[in-house]
Amino acid sequence: MMPVELEQRLSAMLDDNFDRLVSLVRDLVRIPTENTPPDGGEAAGQEFIRGWLSREAGVESELIELDAVPGLSGHELFFHGEGYERRDYRGRPNLAAQIAGTGGGRTLILSGHIDTMPAGGGDWTHPPFSGMIENGIIFGRGAFDMKGGIAASMMAVKILRDSGVRLRGDLIFESVVDEEHAGANGTLANRLAGYHGDGVIIPEPSSLRLFHAQKGFRIVHLTLRGKSGMSFAGEEFPNPVEHVGSLIECFREFRVRRRSLAPSWPDYANDPDPVPVFMNKLQAGEFSLDIPMQIPEECRLEIYWQTMPGERQEEIDRQFFAFLNQWVEDHPELKQFKLEHRFSHRWMPGVRIDPTDPLVAATAAAAESVLGHPVPPVGAPFPCDLFVFNHFGIPGVIIGPDGANCHGPDERVDAESLRQLTKIILSAAIRFCGAA
Repeated sequence: MMPVELEQRLSAMLDDNFDRLVSLVRDLVRIPTENTPPDGGEAAGQEFIRGWLSREAGVESELIELDAVPGLSGHELFFHGEGYERRDYRGRPNLAAQIAGTGGGRTLILSGHIDTMPAGGGDWTHPPFSGMIENGIIFGRGAFDMKGGIAASMMAVKILRDSGVRLRGDLIFESVVDEEHAGANGTLANRLAGYHGDGVIIPEPSSLRLFHAQKGFRIVHLTLRGKSGMSFAGEEFPNPVEHVGSLIECFREFRVRRRSLAPSWPDYANDPDPVPVFMNKLQAGEFSLDIPMQIPEECRLEIYWQTMPGERQEEIDRQFFAFLNQWVEDHPELKQFKLEHRFSHRWMPGVRIDPTDPLVAATAAAAESVLGHPVPPVGAPFPCDLFVFNHFGIPGVIIGPDGANCHGPDERVDAESLRQLTKIILSAAIRFCGAA
């Protein structure tokens, strides 16, 4: 168990550095690190982190060019994007730092992604890269997802170094690129570069809940394709717009079917919709005078559905096609169109860590000590790159700050929750790695 006196000393040191933690988050938010496939603008953020770790914590780190990592593009988990999903990793390095322990303890990885979704053009009331703070809330793209979590990990490294506390196990801090847009190639690259551990804490947004499982997902684009034109000479132009409603109804029914087919886990017992099916996008034609007045050739629909830990890609795809093909047989009017599909993004599996794992126990105990109430591990309502660590046999948990509007305008993170998160990371590191 962790000595109470040590926990109190580290907690007091963090309180003394709280303003620096807030400033660190704001500085990170002010550096745009948008992921805009095939490119990304993460380099400036990584250089900032590298300089801060060296200057503030006396920790040297390395930048890792993904294209130079042996075996990356040939690995089974590597995502080979095509078309608008294509990736170019030139000038987009990962960052990693390893602080050696005294020996005899477990190695802990603190992993975060520096890339963010694009700011977009929505209704921002606070400029997306201003890092503005109001009433203890820090605003900006990436503040919640997940520069706040990265800053908490960085500050935990600094506090451990300033305190003189030595861990028995190694502590690894990493900041990876290309997690958004279902990338995860950055997380994979650091594993192949040799950064392994006995456990990983990922400070993705969780509102200080502890997650030991994540959902997976599948995304497909369906196209009803006919022939464009207008019937001035008696030709028939079946209109895909008039029939896309049948596909929408199909996936409303598929949503019901998924709830009956997916395995149930106690980790998601309180989730009202553990395997949701969303229809995210609908597109047909274009509102432009440059386009002739005509029935559109195609109508496209994007369907996104989440999966439970243990579900396999082959079974998920079999369910999908079985349901879709039967629907078309039952609705023959759809047969006048060519029905095309394209799976978008990578297949991402759901994963689950044994709730009795030492990392889960250490992090739960740390969270309870800091927050003053039990924090039982449950399942995350979202997918992330935890599955990559799971592939390499590295158990992981997710615990992050409180905030709102991930991927949306006025994304924000609660500064006080970052104070609590940093204390949890400090306590978990000592409990898991051991203090010398």
